Amino acid sequence: MTMIAGFRLKNWQNLSMNATGELNCCLTRRRMAELRVIYNAVLIIASPILVLYYLWLVFGSRKCRGAWKEQIGRLPDGAKRASTKPRIWIHAVSAGEAAAAAPVFRELRSILPNVELIASTTTAAGQEMVRKNIPEADLVIRYPLDFLPFVRRALKTVRPDIFVSVESEIWPNFLAEARSLGVKCLIVNGVVSDKAFRRAFKIRHIYRWALSNIDRFLMQTDLDAERITALGAPPSKVEVVGNCKFDQDNGSAAVDPYEIREKYGIRDGVPIFVAGSTNPGEDEPVLLAFSMAREQHPSLRLILAPRQIERTAEICELIKKMGFTYGLRSRPETITGGEDVIVLDTFGELSSTYAIGSVAFVGGSLIAKGGHNILQPLAYGLPVIFGPYMFKAKDLVAQAKSAGVGFEVENAAA
Repeated sequence: MTMIAGFRLKNWQNLSMNATGELNCCLTRRRMAELRVIYNAVLIIASPILVLYYLWLVFGSRKCRGAWKEQIGRLPDGAKRASTKPRIWIHAVSAGEAAAAAPVFRELRSILPNVELIASTTTAAGQEMVRKNIPEADLVIRYPLDFLPFVRRALKTVRPDIFVSVESEIWPNFLAEARSLGVKCLIVNGVVSDKAFRRAFKIRHIYRWALSNIDRFLMQTDLDAERITALGAPPSKVEVVGNCKFDQDNGSAAVDPYEIREKYGIRDGVPIFVAGSTNPGEDEPVLLAFSMAREQHPSLRLILAPRQIERTAEICELIKKMGFTYGLRSRPETITGGEDVIVLDTFGELSSTYAIGSVAFVGGSLIAKGGHNILQPLAYGLPVIFGPYMFKAKDLVAQAKSAGVGFEVENAAA
């Protein structure tokens, strides 16, 4: 275990039982109070625009339609702390972070069996990922918006002993309120991408205040550690422990490729191109690359898994426009075995689908999003193609390239 082994049972116990004993030498109490006032004043000034945007998310795009109550801190009754058991709240913003959090949940359940583990996410995809793949979570909730009334309501309901944020989620009001309630806060699998660092450095004083409320930073690489320190994290609290995605149990040993092929109606020996976690702007290049590859490999099939399954209808229109036939995984009756493309419009099946692939493309990399998880296809021995925007996983990309299993492309023709 790379990440977890560096932070075992005694560390969790120390966080929950001992005071840090370290006064913040970087910020005075007065300065922290000033920054808090500035941050919340900006939120208040911007609130008309933020409220309109959120109403659109709820009633327009409907991305937050089933989440708004929890996001304003009105959590279900099950979230109320009713026992004396220690409680750890682990937050993963979306599906990718939830996948990274899975080994953290698994290890915590192993070493602290009597602790209550609460999971939160921001997106619907994250909720689905946790519910399907993290059975160790005792409860799954939505993370509150970073307005003081919402944050206070959520924290006073859950009342965690420890709060854990996965990768890069830093919300100042939440962290400040958690600290005021005596909650110990950690960043695990911490990463600071190029883009995030540039943005954060512009408001580094706010970040310094936010980071002053975190007790430990467990970062992926030396560069991530240097960046979080430059943004204000005390060096004594920063530790490089590796990437916990290496600790994921992808279930590759238990996957039967023949069963997976049967599920998709693809006979043995037929080559398969798996395009995983595609984002807007990537589906057309993937389909173009598929079309070009078919000129040399006429029997090639494509399994396309969009990152946002709500885009399925527009992807199907694009597939038809390019002259391909398709079936939907969510509607097995549409998969007869003769389709050019199968759209994987379900949650939790992409990892096992890589088992039948001949080659994989990982999305979020042809656009400036930072790239998604390349470890899943690599675990099944697939060569992995990705675009130039893999800045969220530089270390993994460098290792894949040096091993001759990772290939960067600029566009579909490459």
